[in-house]
Amino acid sequence: MSVWVARSRALVVGLAGLWVLVLLIVFAGRIGFPLELEWMEGGSLHTALRLQQGQAIYPEPSAEFVPFLYTPLYPAVLAVLGWVLPLGYALGRAVSIAAIGAVAWGLWRLVRLEGKPRAHAAAAVGLFLSGYVFTFRWYDVARADSLFLALMLWGLVALRHAGKSRRRAVAAGVLVAAAFWAKQTAAVFVLASGAAGLIVAPRVVWVYAATIAAIDGGGVLLGQWLTEGRLWTYIYELHQAHAFNAARFWRKTWGMFVHAAPFLAVLAAWASARRLSDWKVLKEHGREGRWKGPAYWGVIAAAGLLVSALGYSTQWAEPNAFMPGVCFAAAWLAVMLPIGRGEAPALGLVAAQLVFALVIEPRYQPIQDHGLAGLRDSYTRQDPARTLPPAELRAQAAALRAELQAEPRPILALHRPWWSVLAGGPGHVGSMGINDVPKDRQQAIEATLAAAVERGEFAAIWVDGEPPPWLRRSLRRRYAAGRTLAGAARVLPMTGYMSAAGMVTPWTGVQHEYVRR
Repeated sequence: MSVWVARSRALVVGLAGLWVLVLLIVFAGRIGFPLELEWMEGGSLHTALRLQQGQAIYPEPSAEFVPFLYTPLYPAVLAVLGWVLPLGYALGRAVSIAAIGAVAWGLWRLVRLEGKPRAHAAAAVGLFLSGYVFTFRWYDVARADSLFLALMLWGLVALRHAGKSRRRAVAAGVLVAAAFWAKQTAAVFVLASGAAGLIVAPRVVWVYAATIAAIDGGGVLLGQWLTEGRLWTYIYELHQAHAFNAARFWRKTWGMFVHAAPFLAVLAAWASARRLSDWKVLKEHGREGRWKGPAYWGVIAAAGLLVSALGYSTQWAEPNAFMPGVCFAAAWLAVMLPIGRGEAPALGLVAAQLVFALVIEPRYQPIQDHGLAGLRDSYTRQDPARTLPPAELRAQAAALRAELQAEPRPILALHRPWWSVLAGGPGHVGSMGINDVPKDRQQAIEATLAAAVERGEFAAIWVDGEPPPWLRRSLRRRYAAGRTLAGAARVLPMTGYMSAAGMVTPWTGVQHEYVRR
């Protein structure tokens, strides 16, 4: 091994270790944030609470509850753990952080099982972790994405090495089927992995497929019966009512990936061309079987990128949709890295990307608005305050939470349904749920809430941004303006919509509190 290869390997291992340390610090600094890190965390907790209380989680839409349009495994895990540990934000985030640890270990394991050196396994882990900001700081929030990704990755690792073993094929099927029950996005991977399985385990792929069909197909039928036909409505039909953004699918998604990972784009093109040349040599010597691993993970990486594009193109989507693409592209690139000749420059590109992601935050919107003329403004230095809650924000969130918990009273917080539970109430529908249901149901829920406000049933009402039109008349009649939080006084999430980091730009709205007259 040349001195340059040794040095490049050591550099990549060191940078990957640095990324592990950085994210451990970030997770430790965010897990205990007193209120929402991401505005829909409370909805996940509310679903878990209803499971604990034996209430339906796919009921008819109402002012009391409308579920997120996802399968139920993640809130079910929270509900079970919540019998032993306090059910709250920290528990939800801990599950996601544990899942990210499982993803990192899975990436290390899959690369090593392909016969690659530790530095290549470290590259896979580091590249995945370095996608944290690009995926809008989503890895550790109390949402289903990280659990889904961990189950899917380990299921696909099991399938890759199933060989002729039916037992391993069943294990792979169980994990992938469970990923579907964490997030139905797994359906695309089910199809892609069936094709990829023909490359590495053609004799048992039918066992893998049958296992998934039994668990997911049978589970959906059972769920339909238990929910009186509403499960499919929530996890499929209502999704289809969301608008599809073709520009995001065909252009923006791919532009954002290349913009955020320019060194990996070069590496992918170079490694693919090199591997194609190597395959011709291997075929001539009858050793084309060595291509099974790269081919398998190449199909999976393509599926991950497709899932990312489809997810990001759905109405109201955020870049957490990019998590599968980041994960499986990292796996494929690490498997494709050469050993020996060409290894040092390839690892140099990996190291450059790890450093780039550590110091630069990509913001694609200037390019979206102005084309290449916006390139200069599309990169900015990483600001820790956009990731770690500043002390002042943490203190404000703690004070507001203490106020909510001080005495039991009915609270309506349209964007934060868990605040009702913190204040001793049962929870209520959130603004996302109101927007997810058909127009007639939406209007019925709005009318029910407006009537409750008209009767003065809530001690206080919190609205992020301006009150919606359907609520304004009732507010004027029965409630007076309390606090208005603007600028640094706002208690904002740290991730996604309504956060200082924003979706594409920082959120500038104010927070209003209304008190009963």
